[in-house]
Amino acid sequence: MGVSFYYTAERNTPLTPQEQEEVASIIDKYNDNFEHAEDAESFDLYAYDDSESEVILAGATKISSSMDVEDLIYTLGHWLECLTDIRLAVTDADWHVHLDDTDAVWVDDKWQMEE
Repeated sequence: MGVSFYYTAERNTPLTPQEQEEVASIIDKYNDNFEHAEDAESFDLYAYDDSESEVILAGATKISSSMDVEDLIYTLGHWLECLTDIRLAVTDADWHVHLDDTDAVWVDDKWQMEE
């Protein structure tokens, strides 16, 4: 059992090829440097669905509730940093990031969990 971390970005124009490449590179970097890669899900995006043309990025990552608190905080922080880099690379999008029922907020050019 665990909690899930969800992320969605919407805008009227699709990702450019340059943005797609940059997002893929960011995801690869964070997945490659994830300390719990053998014990937890990696960062992933859903396949693009052109029936929801305004949704340009969406995905979810499950975080195991069996992790100790320190590992859970590291994992959440790691994926928030990944999403921060993605948001800085993908401009002019409306974002929604949350851990089950708790929203993340954009403060000082980075994602953090609501207090």
